[in-house]
Amino acid sequence: MSAPLPVPRPSEPSWERFTADPRRPRNAPVRVGHADRDLIADMLADAYAFGRLDTDEYNDRLDQAMEIKTVGEILPLVGDLAAAGTRDPHRDPSRGRKVASSILYLIAFSVVALNVVIWALASVSAAQLLYFWPMWVAVGMLVPVIIAYALGRSND
Repeated sequence: MSAPLPVPRPSEPSWERFTADPRRPRNAPVRVGHADRDLIADMLADAYAFGRLDTDEYNDRLDQAMEIKTVGEILPLVGDLAAAGTRDPHRDPSRGRKVASSILYLIAFSVVALNVVIWALASVSAAQLLYFWPMWVAVGMLVPVIIAYALGRSND
């Protein structure tokens, strides 16, 4: 006896695959290309296949999709086709930025700490306090710390 065929599920919009995320108002004037129009056509085909659109509405939207020029025209065309409540509740959209921010802090701290240890060992072996050159490394590490801070605070 063979296993039952899997029931197809409609694909959810993968907004990250577009040239620019259509959900962000600041991306509205960005021009779209053929790849974006193909993504919209795929979303419309899925919606039609699963009965979310009738034939006339599918054809109308597909014609409109082939004529769009900017990212701002995408969401009005396919935004209502996204299935409500299908988002993973455990997936925090800002989690990636928080992880990146933490990694940058860790790298900056580790580099400075390693250089301070090297300076301390050199000072001990010289039996005197040497010029504290790790301060220049610490100054150089301000750039990743500032970037990490900005990533951690960013809402966009």
